[in-house]
Amino acid sequence: MNDLCTLGTGGTLPMPERALSALYVRVNGRSLLIDCGEGTQVGVQKLGWGMQCIEGILISHFHADHVSGLPGMLLALTKAQRQEPLHIYGPAGLTYIVGGLRVIAPQLSFPVVLHELNGDEDPFSLIGLEITAFPLDHGMPCLGYRLHLPRPAAFDPDKARAL
Repeated sequence: MNDLCTLGTGGTLPMPERALSALYVRVNGRSLLIDCGEGTQVGVQKLGWGMQCIEGILISHFHADHVSGLPGMLLALTKAQRQEPLHIYGPAGLTYIVGGLRVIAPQLSFPVVLHELNGDEDPFSLIGLEITAFPLDHGMPCLGYRLHLPRPAAFDPDKARAL
């Protein structure tokens, strides 16, 4: 089962019925987040798909509406007694930004592993997906992510010919 859910699509100004940027991606019970706007952990809880299965977070860029939810998410994962490492991927500057946000979430029950990308690396694997980062023009370091789920094609031309 593969699922995508936009937890938030709002811009810089939070709106009562429109949360800040976050996308929850689930593949066979394993999941990741793309961006983590303020209150993302609330959206995950409302969705009911779980926090413990989040293996990583892909950050597109460092505008507050895309990263301000990291401290709350990290603390929520600690409250949920997470032990496994959480991998966070993002553009150059990720270590600095996450370090600043961690000032208000200094003690966690799990290690955070940071991966700074510039968009020309080979694809990496996470939750069964092959992920390719590519640079975007947004006035600051910014990455897009291509998610590829390797699987055999549903149509088999050899079987079709035989039939």
